[in-house]
Amino acid sequence: MSKTLILNIRDNAFPMATVRPGTYVVWRNLDPYPHSVETETSADLFFNAGPLLPGEASPPVLFTTLGDFPYRCRYHAGMSSMVHVRADAPPGGISTAPGLGDGHGDHGGHGGHGGHGTFNHLHGFVTGGRTGKRFFMAHTPVLADPRHTYQVILQGSLTTPEHIKAYEDIRNSAYADRRVQIFHGHTSLPDIRDGKTKVLPESSFTYYPDLAHPDDGVDIPGLEENIPVSIDKVLHFHTFDVDDDSGDGSLRYLVYGDADDVFIDHFMNRAPSFHSVAKLASAPPFWSASQSGGVVEVSVPSKRIEHLPAKLIQRIAFVDNSFHVFWLPPSGLYTPAPLDPLFPRKAFNRAQPSEFKGGPFRHEVLLADGTRSHIEVARSLHFDTRLLNHGVFLPDNA
Repeated sequence: MSKTLILNIRDNAFPMATVRPGTYVVWRNLDPYPHSVETETSADLFFNAGPLLPGEASPPVLFTTLGDFPYRCRYHAGMSSMVHVRADAPPGGISTAPGLGDGHGDHGGHGGHGGHGTFNHLHGFVTGGRTGKRFFMAHTPVLADPRHTYQVILQGSLTTPEHIKAYEDIRNSAYADRRVQIFHGHTSLPDIRDGKTKVLPESSFTYYPDLAHPDDGVDIPGLEENIPVSIDKVLHFHTFDVDDDSGDGSLRYLVYGDADDVFIDHFMNRAPSFHSVAKLASAPPFWSASQSGGVVEVSVPSKRIEHLPAKLIQRIAFVDNSFHVFWLPPSGLYTPAPLDPLFPRKAFNRAQPSEFKGGPFRHEVLLADGTRSHIEVARSLHFDTRLLNHGVFLPDNA
């Protein structure tokens, strides 16, 4: 079974990689400027996986032959590295710093479970809640992969006292209510919806303590692998309809949680979209304990998605790019990564990208029955556009 090793480019440096024959390698640019990933044109194995703008990931490059394969960045002199292909390499490959495969694993999105930097087929759940006896799990979806074209919110729990303690130790530390993700090997999401799957028996828990690099995942001690997670309730489940054109474009969110912690998950249906999970500062006025068994849908009239005709988008892009070619760097090159529209861009903290200045942020909302209320957004737990809209997973038997 083929694996994929994800290599993260950071601080003008490539990781060094060692893989078995038949392994795919993907590069991800975490620097705030472009890089290319390419060999010399005279190389026996020629590939060009770039250029990569900030935040972009390369197409997978398949290495099938034993040997050493040097590559470089076209834009930065001296920036080079090597892929070593060895018969005795670990099954998923290994990488050295500055990637996330340096012993901490790459758990961003759906990568890295069970192999520290490898890419097996996984389900990821953004997880919130202060106790291991009850937490909330928002599935990380992918529009292009039929196994992940669902928006799923679950209530779950851990099943043993030692696992509950390990989870609560993190929540009771200075890390508190920041992002935790649960990863599990592929299982049928409709089987969870239909009650056929009640337990995820081989889960792993990851947290992100390096606030300067909030995508660097670390296994939670005591919850590293083969952790059973009970699925206690299915709070929300729907299949995406990418052609849906209902509504007025106002952003819609699903509100869920309990008396202690309340979260919102951006309602996704039409493509393209974004996936966002955030924690509210407190229970909103419309929230009550009786609603903890499901979700409440709200819309934010002041925030909208405008779907423009394709030709208009091309025209705007042409004018914008032409201007920047002559006068400025490419649009967005030095600006922060995209954010949930509920978090103002001026609140972005460049030194700690997962933290925002000046919150919580209040927004007026409209309930389904027309009632007006408000929410106060305190902490972003997850935001993604690339994986949702462009992610494509290799089949397990690729």
